[in-house]
Amino acid sequence: MRPIDRQGLFEVIDSFAIRNRNQFYLIGKIIEGEIEENWFVNIPFNSSLSMSVRINSIEVVEMASEKEPHTLLIVDCDDEVIDLLMSLNVGLEYLHVTIDGED
Repeated sequence: MRPIDRQGLFEVIDSFAIRNRNQFYLIGKIIEGEIEENWFVNIPFNSSLSMSVRINSIEVVEMASEKEPHTLLIVDCDDEVIDLLMSLNVGLEYLHVTIDGED
């Protein structure tokens, strides 16, 4: 990805799935730029290879134990993709957000 392609930077705190909804969730905060629905978040496998997933919905989440609200990125996907994303253990990292990507 070229630096100019990046629209935002998202700091992931943690990730989880709700299988009966076929959804994977990334919770964190927007560090820079912006993030919109139907854009893509890029999840790295290593330093030179990443997977893009479409952001289907964005929600604001408030937690009783924290003063600042968090952003929840919601990705619609099937069991196979959920298995892959869960195995990546996405959390405590920065992810690039782009307008273009592949479903």
